[in-house]
Amino acid sequence: MIVMPEKMDFSEKRFYTILYGPPGIGKTTLALSAPKPLLVDLDNGISRVAPQHRTPTVVCQTYEEMRRDITPGNLAGFETVVIDTGGNLVTYLKDWAMRVKGAVDKRGEFNSLKGFGLVKQEVSSFLEYITKVLQKNLVIVFHSQEEKDKDGSITQRITCEGSFRNTVWTPCDFGGYCQVIGGERVISFTPTQEYFAKGTQGIKGQYVVPVLGENTKNDFLANLFAASREEIQRDAQMFEARREEYNAVMSAVREILDKVVDAASANAACDTIKHLAHVLTSKKESSSLLMSKAGELGLKWTKEGFVPKEAT
Repeated sequence: MIVMPEKMDFSEKRFYTILYGPPGIGKTTLALSAPKPLLVDLDNGISRVAPQHRTPTVVCQTYEEMRRDITPGNLAGFETVVIDTGGNLVTYLKDWAMRVKGAVDKRGEFNSLKGFGLVKQEVSSFLEYITKVLQKNLVIVFHSQEEKDKDGSITQRITCEGSFRNTVWTPCDFGGYCQVIGGERVISFTPTQEYFAKGTQGIKGQYVVPVLGENTKNDFLANLFAASREEIQRDAQMFEARREEYNAVMSAVREILDKVVDAASANAACDTIKHLAHVLTSKKESSSLLMSKAGELGLKWTKEGFVPKEAT
C-alpha cells in the first residue's frame, strides 16, 4: 500500500530508544522512566535499582523463556518493554542458536558463520514484534565502549558484537549517550565526534537527567516521549491547512479530467493542470491521473504532447 504524505498519521507512534553509557551511571533506572515499563532483566540490573523505582520484571534463563513471557496477554497493562542489556540479549540469542538451530562448529562452540545470520534475523523479528505487533515502546540498554578510528580519535559506541550493532541501532528513533558533565548526569541525542547518538521529532541535543530523591517520580523518558508526540501533533496541525488546499486542488483536477475525451482535450488539461497552485503531492498525483485517463482513451505521450497510439 502506498500512503501519500498528506495522509500519513503518526499520532499513535511507538518509540524505539537505545540508552548506552559506562557502567554505574544509572542506565537501568533511566530506562525504567519510560511509560508503564516492563523490564526484561538479562543483567541482574533490577537489583541495582532503588526499591521505590523498581517495576515488574521478566527473569529468565533462556531466550525461549523470555519470548514465552512477552505475549499480548502479559503485556496488556504495559506501554514499554525495557531490555537490559542488549549485549546480553545477543548472548542469550547465541545460546538459542546453538541449542535450537544447531549453530555449532566441530569443536562444539558457536558457529559464527551460521549463527550470526540466525541471531540477526531473530532479533529483527523480535524488535518488530514488540513495536509493530504488540504496539509497545521499546527501550534497550547497552554498555558503551571506546573505538579508535584511523587517526586515533576515540568514539563511544554501544557494546555489541559485530554487525549486530547496526541491526539494533539503525531502526531506533532515539539513541542516547549517557555521561557525567560537571557533576551532572547528561544524556545526548545529537551525534558528535566523541560519541554516536540519534534524535528525531523534536528530540535533539543534551538533557540533564534529574536527580531522583526518595519521593521523586521517575518519568524522564515518559516526558521525553510526550514532548516528541507533541511535536508530531504540531506537524500534523501545520499540514491540516495544507490538506484543505490539497483537497481543493485535487477537486479541480478531477473536474478537468472529466472533460478529457480526446488528444486535444488531454493536451489542454495538461496545460491547465500544470499551472494550478499545487500543494503537497497534488502535482505528482494529477500527472498520474492524467496519464491513466489518456491510456483509457488510447492516447500516448510524445514530445509533441498526447496523440492517438495508432498515429505513431
